[in-house]
Amino acid sequence: MGKVKFGASNFQYGNVEDDLVPGEVKSLPGLTEVKMDLKNELKAVSADDGPYVTLSGGISEATLNVKIFDLNSDARKDWFGIDVKKGVEMYSKNLNPKDIAVMFDTKMEDGRKVHVAMLKGKFSLPGVDTKTTDGTPDPNADESTGTFAPRGDSEDGMMVVIGREDNKDFDLDTFKKYVFPKTEDDLKVLDDAPTTPTTSTTGDGKGATA
Repeated sequence: MGKVKFGASNFQYGNVEDDLVPGEVKSLPGLTEVKMDLKNELKAVSADDGPYVTLSGGISEATLNVKIFDLNSDARKDWFGIDVKKGVEMYSKNLNPKDIAVMFDTKMEDGRKVHVAMLKGKFSLPGVDTKTTDGTPDPNADESTGTFAPRGDSEDGMMVVIGREDNKDFDLDTFKKYVFPKTEDDLKVLDDAPTTPTTSTTGDGKGATA
């Protein structure tokens, strides 16, 4: 039976260094809207005077547009590498955004969540979009778009992972360990576990490994 998904909450991020996230994973409140766009390049090949086969070039572009009511100074230091001097944000001409991994939640009508993560990308600087107050305040959110690259090998590295709580084998702690890995072992937590050798009993009563 199909379900519907709605809502956007629990935005988290961590800085990526050499495909790991060695520092703190931080929560960023105030998420109002998020849109992920994946482009999968397809090419139709013709033969025998008609369509023959469709080839896929994989994911050619992955972007994430987020709207957050206040992208605070701490997040801007982590995302864009800016300096903050005596409470003043300093934006240099040679600003170089940092790689970050991000994660957010949406949910299904039964209350179970869908956790969406993108693993290595840089975000654009948000502008300022505000207006004079006339009666009830109507604030605009800060808007930024992230462009993501593969984590790991450039040919077959991972870009996006989605964890659903309605999948029986899903474990949130394992999912987050993969999204925000501290060690090389954390990058492998979703791989199949190695088969444990079985022990049988020989005729002399001693154990033998199969």
